[in-house]
Amino acid sequence: MPGARSSSRSPKRGKSLAEGVATGNAAAVRRYVVIAPAKVNLTLDVLARRSDGFHEIASLFAPITLADRLEVAVGGDGIAVAVPGHPELEGDGNLCAKAARAFAARTGLETSVQVTLHKQVPVAAGLGGGSSDAAAVLRCLARHHQLPVADVRIQAAALDVGSDVPFVLRCEPAIARGRGELLAPAPQLPPLYLLVIKPPFGVSAAEAYRALASMRGEGRLPAGREKPIPASIPDAAALVRLLRNDLEAPVASLHPIAGIKARLLAAGAPAALMSGSGSCVFGLFGRPSDREICSKSIRLLPGEALFTAETLQAAPGLAET
Repeated sequence: MPGARSSSRSPKRGKSLAEGVATGNAAAVRRYVVIAPAKVNLTLDVLARRSDGFHEIASLFAPITLADRLEVAVGGDGIAVAVPGHPELEGDGNLCAKAARAFAARTGLETSVQVTLHKQVPVAAGLGGGSSDAAAVLRCLARHHQLPVADVRIQAAALDVGSDVPFVLRCEPAIARGRGELLAPAPQLPPLYLLVIKPPFGVSAAEAYRALASMRGEGRLPAGREKPIPASIPDAAALVRLLRNDLEAPVASLHPIAGIKARLLAAGAPAALMSGSGSCVFGLFGRPSDREICSKSIRLLPGEALFTAETLQAAPGLAET
């Protein structure tokens, strides 16, 4: 979620931006509260580079309970995003603002939106937080205009914003192909419990893919190929055997990812994996009690943050206030 601070509206002190919409348009404003879950890549196969500069991927995505919360006012005047405590994320470059503009471009409908984004999902972490925030805005606009989120215009707007946005708009376990927008139902996943470590550094997708291209070009990594996902994943142990991420080794060549994995495994995690392009690493558990034991014994380094989460089977509800 990059962006310089350039919002055209500012919330009054003591109020959220959504509460600070011009009172003259109050009758036309509708307000929503929506949860934007993060995601993890349980598998990530990076395939050939496409003519548009993106890579083909094949990935088993799962939404998780670690989430941002958004207050969204549709109506009023203009597009603005406030992120309390994170002014560097505010402004026109925020993916929430980009989602509103993409919705307008694809549908031709009114998209005055004021967003107050309460961040919990780490940034530049491989968890899709910015993409999920954008998808949350698209869900609010769809509700406001009585459109299904499956509408082809909204799906196109999602992809205009970013490759992960179609998945988090749908927000249920899926196998993603293409840039990430070609979604097929995933096998039924068992309950999964995660410990997520965010190191004190971020990783951009561009950095991760450059490192992958370099290592493959030098013959240090094989060319990408899609590995099959079984039709049935009966338990966490079966899923542990599937875990993989083609971007992990390239990112680990630049950043201390391997040490985070080693500490999770030493503390009792059955498996650990970097999510997406990093920098977060998660330990995966089949039982919450095992996760609790690991969380009490894991050794964190200065600047690291620890989060607990579970996988989700469906998108959280959207409430109109």
